Amino acid sequence: MKAAVFYGPKDLRVEDVPIPSCSDNEVLIQVAFCAICGTDVRIFHHGHKAITQPQIIGHEFSGIIVEKGKDVVGYAVGDRVVVDPIVSCGHCYYCERGATNLCLEFKKTTEAFGYYYPGGFAEYVLIPEKAIRRGNLVRVPEGLSMEEAAIAEPLACALNGQMLSRVDLGDTVLIIGAGPIGCMHIGIAKSLGATKIMVAEIKDTRLEMAKKFGADMYINPAVESLEEVVMRETRGIGANVIIIAVSSKVMQEQALSLASCHARINFFGGLPKDDNMVSLDSNTIHYKEIFVHGTSGTTTNHIRTCLELLVGKRVQGKDYVSRVISLEELPHFLQGEVQEGKYLKVLVKPA
Repeated sequence: MKAAVFYGPKDLRVEDVPIPSCSDNEVLIQVAFCAICGTDVRIFHHGHKAITQPQIIGHEFSGIIVEKGKDVVGYAVGDRVVVDPIVSCGHCYYCERGATNLCLEFKKTTEAFGYYYPGGFAEYVLIPEKAIRRGNLVRVPEGLSMEEAAIAEPLACALNGQMLSRVDLGDTVLIIGAGPIGCMHIGIAKSLGATKIMVAEIKDTRLEMAKKFGADMYINPAVESLEEVVMRETRGIGANVIIIAVSSKVMQEQALSLASCHARINFFGGLPKDDNMVSLDSNTIHYKEIFVHGTSGTTTNHIRTCLELLVGKRVQGKDYVSRVISLEELPHFLQGEVQEGKYLKVLVKPA
């Protein structure tokens, strides 16, 4: 089979590798589509400490079960599925409470597809017994395309963030960053009942792409004062929820001045490990009773919910897919074109 194998920074080779052999307790999936994540771009350019090279990367994928071990129950050949990439332990403090994305064992091992296990930039992916037992295979509802199913995992990350931020009916939500995830936050916020959604982005191309998702206001902070616009639009109150979907220390710090009392500020985009310290006005947090928190990954339940949102057209999945490329195009695409910021989600079709 063809697969994109990562050998080191800027060394991703599309080559022939053996089709994985399926044991009695495993499942073999033929990959339909694998979406490119920002993490894949970072891995391509800088590597990842949890990846032992060579490794097949890619963790946002949909596919069809083409082979099933005789001892596997609950699934059948021909089932359309997506895969929760995080293979949690199931018994640690966080797993027992449903927060499988925070699994203590996972934090040590990064036991996930595209890292620990071969990932979705390949024609076939083997699903090991542990992942099947932990429930990592989620069926795709009838009526939902496999393209849309492939973006359920990143959409679920946005859903996890907004549930942690308690987005609710009547909230004013400010989303900072209009990349793929920022645009997904627009769709999720609308589904959860936000009354007003504002989007801030300094790249005009991204701001323009985001307009089809129906936020109430689009702001370029490089052209106009973000604080002035937010305060004007909220009659001096500020945003109830602020989601910072970019890696920006400046925006994390500025968020306090954009927030209402009792606001929830979500540091959704992580910062580089060598430049991850920010300064926050403690008194502002104290007197305005602001909640500041983060988001990391998602769970199988969030993915299942997002599949239902997609099939029910509560979120228009096809609007997020900008382009489909072949496996052979992937190395060149990651090398340059993906950096131009002119696409939302790009899917790889391995075969």
